[in-house]
Amino acid sequence: MTRPASRAQRPRRASRSREREGALAAAAAVRVPASCDVVVAGGGAAGLVAAIAAAEAGASVTVLERDATCGRPILATGNGRCNFMNEALLGPSPVWDRYNDPAFVAAVCGERVGEDVLAFFEGCGLAWASEEGRLYPLSRQASSVREVLLARAGRAGARLAPAREVLGARRGKDGWRVSFRGEAAPDGGEVEAAAVVLAAGGGSALGREAGLAVTPAEPVLCSLACAPEDGGVSLAGLDGRRARAVARLLRDGAEVARESGEVLFRAYGLSGIVVFDLSRVARAGDVIALDLLDGLGAPRAEALVRAAGGTFGLIDPLIAAALGANPLDTARDLRFIVSGPAEPKRAQVTRGGLATSQFLPATLEARERPGLFACGEALDVDAACGGYNLAWAWKSGLVAGRAAAERAGSRPEGPR
Repeated sequence: MTRPASRAQRPRRASRSREREGALAAAAAVRVPASCDVVVAGGGAAGLVAAIAAAEAGASVTVLERDATCGRPILATGNGRCNFMNEALLGPSPVWDRYNDPAFVAAVCGERVGEDVLAFFEGCGLAWASEEGRLYPLSRQASSVREVLLARAGRAGARLAPAREVLGARRGKDGWRVSFRGEAAPDGGEVEAAAVVLAAGGGSALGREAGLAVTPAEPVLCSLACAPEDGGVSLAGLDGRRARAVARLLRDGAEVARESGEVLFRAYGLSGIVVFDLSRVARAGDVIALDLLDGLGAPRAEALVRAAGGTFGLIDPLIAAALGANPLDTARDLRFIVSGPAEPKRAQVTRGGLATSQFLPATLEARERPGLFACGEALDVDAACGGYNLAWAWKSGLVAGRAAAERAGSRPEGPR
């Protein structure tokens, strides 16, 4: 027999349903013009910034977004707090090695990437604060970032048309014809534009349709499914516990990556920021070796154990209990074998997309497809946790949006 929902559950579900209905009604009320200067395919982080940049440069802009509202993925970033940039990107020598394609990212972003991002958000009216080198909105709410972007897009005159998925973008005589369909436009529609900015992971399909090379997508920044090495410590006994650790990723016995920070033990494997970052490199069969003493040397650790009369001054007692008869030795080199991503649908980032070699770094325009631009997750660029991926979204959106507006303005005739 199905158990009826509690009173607390029913109003919440009803509220969400009403909220969605309201969003769809608002989306249906938006009229998509027959033509405009720039169409942005995707209304997430990069797409909103590209739309703002193009509109503020004088272009007429239409954003087509699959979701019922624009900017929705931003709300899930940073566990709802939106770590929107890392301080390592500030100053004269930004850290590029946290990206999978550092040379391309550096060429697009330039040496003032951090300052450019902060200047943009200052113009949006956002205040921020730093926590261990990571920048968050002062409110610690991702909704603050989303709302200032939506407000600025509105002031700039960008037309946001959610609940409409882009189906295709084909080159015409004087520009691009973009087709769409969605809950707000069940019969579909088409808009002509001088320039198109692909600004979502789905942009890969559109790019492939336009004849561009695409790197297959795969989930990264996610938990890893793991099992203990033969005779190792069972993950079931550690489920839900957290610990700071130095984590080494080993392949055929050789270290291929190393991260330090918090690890979350789950019955199915390992999670936490450290593991998310290792997931960008890990392959099935690799070994994750954890040092739960966080690099504390053996002589010092042993002295502290003697002073305390046990390991409880160094290791979470519940973790120590699961480590067996020699918890100190086990904690120094706790090993698990990787089998692959865990819960790939919940990955923070999807690696893959349009091959970067096909795009001009200065404008993010396709080299052989004039008027077609890409930014954010549409391109094969991903990075470690800590605000690097969002920083790429903001800066690449600025570059592509401004260049798309310039391309539209250079056309002899066309919608303005």
